Amino acid sequence: MKEKSEFEKRTAEKQVSLLTEALTSAVDAKGHWLNASGKLYPKLYPKGFSVSPFNALVLALDSDAKGCKSNLFTQFSEAKARGESVREHEKGVPFLYYNWNKYVNRNNPDDVITKEAYAELSEQDKQQYKGVKNREIRVLFNIDQTLLPMANETAYTTALKKDGTVEDRGYGDKEDKQLHGCVNGFLQKMKDNLVNVRQDGTGVAHYDSQKDAIYIPRQKDFAHYTDYAQETFRQIIAATGHQQRLAREGMVMKNGIPPTEDAVKQERLIAEIASGIKMLEMGLPVRLSDESVKLVDYWDRELKESPCLIDAIESDVNNALEVIRKAERGEKIEYATYRNYRQTEQMREQMPKHFFVADEIKKHPDKENKTIVLVIDKQGKSADVILPAGASLEVNNEIKGMSKQRIQSALEKSGIEKVRFYNPDGALGYRPDDRYFAEKQIEVVRLKNWALETLSTIDAHPAVKQADKPWFEKIQMVQDDKNRWALFIKPEGKAGYSVYPEKDDLNRFFTTLKQSLDNIDKVRGELARKYYALAESKPDLKVDLFHTADESIDLNRIQRVAVFKTKNGAILCAPTIDNRKPQPRSVTPQQWQRMWVAEDLSLIHISEPTRPY
Repeated sequence: MKEKSEFEKRTAEKQVSLLTEALTSAVDAKGHWLNASGKLYPKLYPKGFSVSPFNALVLALDSDAKGCKSNLFTQFSEAKARGESVREHEKGVPFLYYNWNKYVNRNNPDDVITKEAYAELSEQDKQQYKGVKNREIRVLFNIDQTLLPMANETAYTTALKKDGTVEDRGYGDKEDKQLHGCVNGFLQKMKDNLVNVRQDGTGVAHYDSQKDAIYIPRQKDFAHYTDYAQETFRQIIAATGHQQRLAREGMVMKNGIPPTEDAVKQERLIAEIASGIKMLEMGLPVRLSDESVKLVDYWDRELKESPCLIDAIESDVNNALEVIRKAERGEKIEYATYRNYRQTEQMREQMPKHFFVADEIKKHPDKENKTIVLVIDKQGKSADVILPAGASLEVNNEIKGMSKQRIQSALEKSGIEKVRFYNPDGALGYRPDDRYFAEKQIEVVRLKNWALETLSTIDAHPAVKQADKPWFEKIQMVQDDKNRWALFIKPEGKAGYSVYPEKDDLNRFFTTLKQSLDNIDKVRGELARKYYALAESKPDLKVDLFHTADESIDLNRIQRVAVFKTKNGAILCAPTIDNRKPQPRSVTPQQWQRMWVAEDLSLIHISEPTRPY
């Protein structure tokens, strides 16, 4: 990830501060955390341009914190030009602005075109390109922070009547009836274009990912209509995370294994924020569910300790609401579209992993007994330290009797040069797969003054041995007849095939190979797992580089094939066909290389073999 500038860091800190303060306040406010006065969705004044969902959240939170009467915002320069300057000593709020000024070919990264050139392409040609966005951070001010109320009282009053609080807008029975119609219309569009919504008699709203259906109790089962509306929004947000839509980690089963506890907690936060923004669109107050109130402390810690979490939330919230907006516009949200996009664009390591050791380690850090876990790599002179909480080095959150400074000092005295701190869960949670623990020493210890006292050890050998089970019989880079590199993989017990890797993956592989780095096998395995998962989801990516497409050729007539090198280094192929030996034919280096991964070499005799990559 690109290193953030100081301005970007301060922006993220401001976003986190606004969000955590609002969430924390909900604990003592019966769950209410956003838009208690019923203001309308944030806009740019005076033109009324709407903003992205996450920007809307930040602006609304800032408006609430400052007690502003509307969610109308403006830039400093624009307010000054209108004669409505920002008042002295007022502080603005960061606004994320994205420029889509160039587009790159999905299959050729060197093919970059301008925004204007992209606009002239046909709809079919546009599918071959993806936008490259450039993020800018601007600062906005609420109109209550400007001289507008004094410079143009009429314009200010008009703005409040249109976009202000429930009281300023004169909300009454007519508006309430319109609200009911709006929610009903929204639900119908979701049913038509996104997910099945059913009435449920159990009294518990939920989303069934297996059936891909939302179950909502009757309106009368809720204390307030707003509770009914927001709970409905929560469940629809959950549906956007389905494996075949956005495939958010907290909603996806991987190889029959449910999402981690941390992923589920983050998913609940996404649902609360995104549903809150939908409520904001309708000018309604927003509250946390009773279950979510219990997670406020966890979210507060995670947001403050993980500097990149707020960026992930921005992405997930915007993506979820974009899916919903498409459904609102009448677009049918097809499974395959989002599934394939997600798997192609964000495919990483997808093969099954095992976390038996990490799960065992998680049980041992304890505040009361002052116990921590050490994972020591003596050869690498490094150690992982798993604390009950407070792993962040950016925040002063030391636990009494567990000084990170003393722990690090004790480890350094024993020859450890690099120390990393973790929590059992959360953004700083410790969860490497079992392979990580090979040749590592695991101890449960207690800090005693400036020394570490070993209480017990954890034997990871059985889990590591099980995790080392091979998943692929063969992994190899080969070239086709057009000199394009392909990754040949043969999954255990299955037929082999090839996939054309992305340019970045090819560069990484051959850089590692050419530099004779000792992790080439690791890189090879990572690529195999990535493209196996991708090919399984999109079978049309599988390429057969071994068989001829000419159906007129009867391969059964070939009795034997001899492959040999001449004195000048040329490679020749001499087949025996129907007891006759035709003139030997030359074999290209690419064909020679592919022979070594072919599954049936029973008819081929090879002299002076040269191993390929």
